[in-house]
Amino acid sequence: MLSTDITGALDAMPPHASSEYHARAGALCDRLTEEEMTALEALITDPGDRKRGFDALYVLLARHRRALDSDRFRRLYERYAGHFDDMPMRAVLDSDMAMLHPGGPDLPSSVEFASRALDAYPNNQPLVAHHARTLAELGWSGAEVPEADLTQALARVERSIEADPERARFRAVKGQLCALLGRYEEAEAAIQRAMELEDSSLNGYAIRVIEYQRLRADVRLRAETGRIRQSLHETTRRLEQEMDRRLTTVAEAIRRREEGELAKLRSESLGTLGLLAAVIAFIVTSVQVADKMPLSDALRLLAGIAGVLTLVFTVFAGVYAAVRSWWLAAPVLLGGALFAYASFG
Repeated sequence: MLSTDITGALDAMPPHASSEYHARAGALCDRLTEEEMTALEALITDPGDRKRGFDALYVLLARHRRALDSDRFRRLYERYAGHFDDMPMRAVLDSDMAMLHPGGPDLPSSVEFASRALDAYPNNQPLVAHHARTLAELGWSGAEVPEADLTQALARVERSIEADPERARFRAVKGQLCALLGRYEEAEAAIQRAMELEDSSLNGYAIRVIEYQRLRADVRLRAETGRIRQSLHETTRRLEQEMDRRLTTVAEAIRRREEGELAKLRSESLGTLGLLAAVIAFIVTSVQVADKMPLSDALRLLAGIAGVLTLVFTVFAGVYAAVRSWWLAAPVLLGGALFAYASFG
């Protein structure tokens, strides 16, 4: 049996578009006894006043959510939520239910349902905070959330703070969004302010403060991770620049050495060609001279020239050719024999 006080509070619930709707439902759910909860559930399916039926469902689900009783929340939602498919505020219940998915929080769906509710009631400040919180949770899960969406949500939350500066939840949500946008000092300040604004006399105070402390620890961890990542990026960039510099230096040294070796080879080739030209000219001149000499003298002259040329080319082979030294013994003996014949024959 519902007391007159509870019945009056339920009938006085503001419209769903009102920013006071959620606060009124929260205040009412904290006062319910088990007997009143049972009686309130009977009003959900009352065909005479569907808004009051939805309000009763909303209040009961708020009670189970605050008590962290996900099983009762799920059972009540599954039993009655289908009666209110035509009510936009039902999207808030769908968003909360998505967070209780058996396989883990379905954050994309939760954000989608929260967006539907906010589209229907854009001036409902708690819905602004709810949408921003689900979007922030999606970002904190590691999913890619466009920066434009985060910035837009933050702007809405800041307007909500201006309208109700004493609402701790708005500050906490602002902290989550600021951290995702890399504004870590602002995020910590907002979370600290949320803890200061919490009323220790209200139910669930300890749970909310623990949640804020967890958020602050997450913000600090994210900030430190960001600094480490930035440091690694800078270190990697410097290493790449140093590697490029060293590779350029080595490549330049190799290029210069190759140019020097090519120049040396070119010089040696030109010297060799000059020597060959001189040898050929010497041979031609010697043949012309021998042609005018007696046969025996001409033979000794040509033998001496052949011996000298053999010795000269043997020396060149020893200096420039990659041959074993003992291979040069035969040419040396031949050249020496010819030169000796020319000299003493």
